[in-house]
Parts: sequence; structure tokens; C-alpha cells
Amino acid sequence: MKSKRWRIVADLVILALISAVVGGLVGRRWARSELEARNNPQNWNEHVTQEFNRRVHPTPEQGPKVQAHLDRAVHELQEIRRDTLARSVEVIGRLIQSVEAELTPEQRAAFDPMKPKPGELDLDLLNTSPVPEPRNGSGR
Repeated sequence: MKSKRWRIVADLVILALISAVVGGLVGRRWARSELEARNNPQNWNEHVTQEFNRRVHPTPEQGPKVQAHLDRAVHELQEIRRDTLARSVEVIGRLIQSVEAELTPEQRAAFDPMKPKPGELDLDLLNTSPVPEPRNGSGR
């Protein structure tokens, strides 16, 4: 009788652990997708446009003008983001070179698996895309 009770308790503990791990992984994936969506300037533009229209109720003449301002701002934000990411890649590259210069051959061998692979430090990996031209205007 005790072994059956112990077995049931052990099975429940294992089930709880598996559920916690799966829940954590699903939650992490969901949070990551939410963060990526929030960091996407195009999503920001659409959200702000919807919220602005819902609260302010612009006239038919104002709508395209306000949208042009939003589009220009999103275009600028995308350029800033791309520039920041490109500069970050450069800093990481210099950091890796500087650290490697300080290491012994044995330490370099241990450091190699930690380094990003040659193609990993590009803007595609960092989830950026080409900056589209803004709608309804020349941009600046």
C-alpha cells in the first residue's frame, strides 16, 4: 500500500514538473513574440493610428496628414534602429577582437564556442528589415 501511495505521489510530482517546464517554455515563447511585436515600428504605427482615430476622431482631411506625420516618424525610428544595431554589431566585433588579443591559445580555444559565428552578427539576425519609404510624403 505504501509503495502505491509513493508511486502516485512521485507521478504527481513528475507531472507537476513537466507541466511547469512546458508552461515556462510556452510562456517564454509568447512573451518573446509580444516583445518582438511591440518593438516593430510598423506595429507601433498601426496601433497609434487606431488609438488616435478612436479617441480624436480626425476629419477626413486630417487623417491623411496625421498619417503622413506618423509614417515619417516611423521611418526615422527605423533608421535609428538600423543604425543602432549596426553600431552594436561593430562594438561586439571589436570586443571579441580585443578579448582574443588578451588570451592564451588555450583560452582562445575555450572562448571560440562563446563567440558568434561569422554570419550571426548581421542585421537580419537582429530582426531588422530594410527601411521602407514613408507613405504620403517624401520623408523629410
